[in-house]
Amino acid sequence: MISRRLLPLLLLGSPAAAQDAPPASFVELLPAEGRAPVRLNAMQVVRVARLDGATILDTTAFVQQRSSEGLDAVIRRLQAAGLRLVPLTDLNGARTYLALDRIVLVRPSEERHAAGARAAIVVAGLRFATDVAVRETVADVMAAIGAAH
Repeated sequence: MISRRLLPLLLLGSPAAAQDAPPASFVELLPAEGRAPVRLNAMQVVRVARLDGATILDTTAFVQQRSSEGLDAVIRRLQAAGLRLVPLTDLNGARTYLALDRIVLVRPSEERHAAGARAAIVVAGLRFATDVAVRETVADVMAAIGAAH
């Protein structure tokens, strides 16, 4: 049985864990044309890529935000806000960026991924999947992670 004094600590997390969490750093994004800008906490971004002519940002809240802005402009602002990103290549040959602190596991790609996948990266917080298949090998991914440190 958990005591009533410990329950609030369990619900809120330990004070040390709260101190380790990165501070919020908001960036402004332009959603679809004609819409008001939104503010997104850069430290909650998991993945950034291009899809159907838009820049998409997956977040730890399992929410995907789309922006009409170019990928490079969004990446520069997120990095300036302190988000550490690992640039990789998706199966279409386009750049995809993963938040270094959200990568959980890097493994060889399994048969369930499309042709051209050489590594699969499990990332915490993806909305539609648990992993991202990339063209790089596991060794290439680990080198990119090392370079991002």
